[in-house]
Amino acid sequence: MRYSYLGPEGTFTESAVRRLAPSAQQTVPFATVPAAVEAMRSGSFARAVVPLENSVSGVVPPTLGELVEHAGQLRIDAQVAIGVTFALMAAEGTRLPDVRRVVSHPHALGQCRRWVERHLPHAEVVAADSTAAAALALAAGGPAGDAAIAAPETAARYGLSVLAHDIGTRNDATTRFVSLRRAGPEGPPTGRDRTALLITSDRSAPGVLTGVLGELSRRHVSIAWIQSWPRQTARGRYHFLVEVDQHIAYPGLAEAVEAMRRGVESLDLLGSYPYIVDREVEGERAAA
Repeated sequence: MRYSYLGPEGTFTESAVRRLAPSAQQTVPFATVPAAVEAMRSGSFARAVVPLENSVSGVVPPTLGELVEHAGQLRIDAQVAIGVTFALMAAEGTRLPDVRRVVSHPHALGQCRRWVERHLPHAEVVAADSTAAAALALAAGGPAGDAAIAAPETAARYGLSVLAHDIGTRNDATTRFVSLRRAGPEGPPTGRDRTALLITSDRSAPGVLTGVLGELSRRHVSIAWIQSWPRQTARGRYHFLVEVDQHIAYPGLAEAVEAMRRGVESLDLLGSYPYIVDREVEGERAAA
C-alpha cells in the first residue's frame, strides 16, 4: 500500500506514517497538506497521512479545509496521537547569539514561542510549510543566521547542529494525525473507535449544537471533539466537525445520526476508525 504524507522527510507526520503503517510498501512526502490529499484522491496513493490537531496550538487549518471541501469523497480510516518535542537547529558552526531568524511550521512556532521570546528576543519568526521543510532549507544552504525548529532527530538527518533541546512550552504536547482514504464502506469496530461527522445547517450555531448534543447524549454517545469551520457561501454560518467515542455500527450512534439528519441541512460521515495513542504518550499519561 502506498502512502502520501506531509513532508519533506523528517516531519512528525512521517513518524505518524511509520506508526500507522509500519509495513507500507512506499511512502512519499508532499510539500503541503492539500498536495498530499490530492495525490490520494487522484488514485496515485491508497492513503494520505496529515496532521489534524496539536494539543497546544490547536487545529491544523489546511487539514480541516480538505475534510470540509471533500466531504463525501474521502474517509478517515485511522487516527494516531503521538508525543512531539522540539529542538532549535542550525548549520554547523552557528552559535545561539548568531541566530537572526527562526523558521518552522506555525504550530511549532506557537509551541516554542515563549522560549524564542526569552532566548532570542530580537529574532524574526518566519513560517514554513513544515518543521522538516525549515530544516531542509538550512541544509540546502540557507542564509547565515537562520535557525529551524523541528524534531531533534531531524538535525541528524540533515546534518545540522542542535543549539537547544526541549524548547516547547509543554513536555507532554501531542499531535493527532489522520489517515485518509477514498470513500467506501467502513471497517469493522475494533473496540477503540471514533466516528467523525460533518454537520452543516442554516440554523444558528447554538440551535445546531444543542440538537447535536441532545441526540447523542440521550443515546449515551460521548463527544470527543467539536470544531467549527466557516462556510464560504454563508457569512456567519458554520460547518461543525463532531468526533465521538464510538463506531457508527453502534446502534445508539446510528440512531442519533439519523435523528440529526432531520434537523440539519446536511450531515456527512467522515469515517469510523481506530484511535491509536502512541505508547510513549500512554506512558506519559500513566506517570502524570
